Amino acid sequence: MTFDFARTLSLVKGGLFDHRTTWESYLQENPGWQQTAMLLTGPLVLANVLLSTIFSRITGGFAYPGYDSNIFAALFSGLVMACLGFVVAVFAFNFLAGVFKGKQDFSRVFAAISLAAIPSWVAGVLGALVPAFGFLIILAGGIMSLVFLYKIMPLALAVPEDKRLAHFIVSLLVIFILNILIGSIIGINSLYSSVQRDAFNNKTTTSGSLTGSGVLGEFERQGRLMEDADEDNYDPPADDKLTKSQVVAYVKVLKKTRAVHAEYANKAQKFADKMEAKEKAGETPSGKDLSQLYSGIGGVMSMNNAEMEIVKTGQGNWAEHLWVKEQLHIAQIQQGDGSEALAHNYKLFKKYKEDLD
Repeated sequence: MTFDFARTLSLVKGGLFDHRTTWESYLQENPGWQQTAMLLTGPLVLANVLLSTIFSRITGGFAYPGYDSNIFAALFSGLVMACLGFVVAVFAFNFLAGVFKGKQDFSRVFAAISLAAIPSWVAGVLGALVPAFGFLIILAGGIMSLVFLYKIMPLALAVPEDKRLAHFIVSLLVIFILNILIGSIIGINSLYSSVQRDAFNNKTTTSGSLTGSGVLGEFERQGRLMEDADEDNYDPPADDKLTKSQVVAYVKVLKKTRAVHAEYANKAQKFADKMEAKEKAGETPSGKDLSQLYSGIGGVMSMNNAEMEIVKTGQGNWAEHLWVKEQLHIAQIQQGDGSEALAHNYKLFKKYKEDLD
């Protein structure tokens, strides 16, 4: 297995200008991941990190935040992060393919992500050549790669049509969270806040901290919300009895949470229907479609975190909310048997059963 520059160049050109034919042709070969790594992934990751780092220093173009110190440290950090991020993406898409009724195949996922990432890798180099507005080129390349990723995954993993959008969004969410965790472990998590600051935000909060917009801003906001909720404390009553006001407050939160979920599900379904109609008509997604898809990634986490957000923004106590939820659950499964507190709590459960179910 040797490196073939002509073959690599052909795949890059095809991945940019004739992507569908290139994808189908390459995936039909069923290449092992080692072949793809030698032919495509390795050369492009190395070229992306090396050239973008050097060009940004020569021209003053866009450089990934956190890589602006020693050039050798920048190269090392860039390669480590690029490789880790790629491996995480492969494992996430491959594992979740089985969850969403597709066919798991590590080598095909490896090839699919490598092919889909071509616009992003190329844009990273071009963005480093352009002062001031280079990040816009990189953002455009990233969005194009997301679209390519959405289109190529069903080819690589046979994900059913009705599961494509869910598989795609959940995979991206898992990838983002895993990268945050890995970054915090190896001490490079500051990159995410820096990217958010430089690429997505130009305003500061009254406290002087930065609050991003877009996907990264939404994840940061949810992270701060969870951190604030974790600080809540609640000392349950000695008799473990719920009060009517606690149950009423809990029911109100549930109703609002369901409304948020219903609204998001409706929007997601409309978007999925719209994309399906365009695909059947042979139309290309518009810029507005791409923007909606990109921002929808942050919406997934916001939707899943809706219950907590409703409690916290309503000046509620998250620890107390969880305690009420637990007591109602225990009362339900025990049907009031076992103690005076369980009997008392079960009566409240039955009174609000329709809303709690």
